[in-house]
Amino acid sequence: MRRDRIDRSQLIAAAALALLAAAPGARAQAPEGAEKPREERETRDPVNNWSMLRAALAQCWQVPDATEGSTIAFRFGLDKTGAIRGTPLVTARRLVGDQDAKDAYEKAAFAALDRCFPIPVTPSFGAALGESPIRLRFVNTEPTAAYQINSNITIFAPR
Repeated sequence: MRRDRIDRSQLIAAAALALLAAAPGARAQAPEGAEKPREERETRDPVNNWSMLRAALAQCWQVPDATEGSTIAFRFGLDKTGAIRGTPLVTARRLVGDQDAKDAYEKAAFAALDRCFPIPVTPSFGAALGESPIRLRFVNTEPTAAYQINSNITIFAPR
């Protein structure tokens, strides 16, 4: 007899939702890191330049505790509508802390991408996005001078 395996994080998320649902006056909510509904994304102002894109990405990232010194870098493309083309490629990672912290940091970075994209863009900026591979780094270190030219984006953890 074959048994399907359940990921530990899925089990924890299901238990947390069950506890929330059982609380008096509770209403159903999506788990943390879940993709935002399309209507909520479409109410955001359209991104019109690289600086606005960096600011929007910074708002999507929720930095987990006990991950100071960690970094993860992605490379991906966006289409002219602001949607990710294909699957983002992890090009580098330096994860610090115990295994739970390392897992949390990587999951938080992917969750930020899920929360942000597709991102509403203006037609003119969308045309530029279709021509530019995005190199994005989420960094949990003291901010330093970073290479922030066009599609090379570094997001530092808030201090």
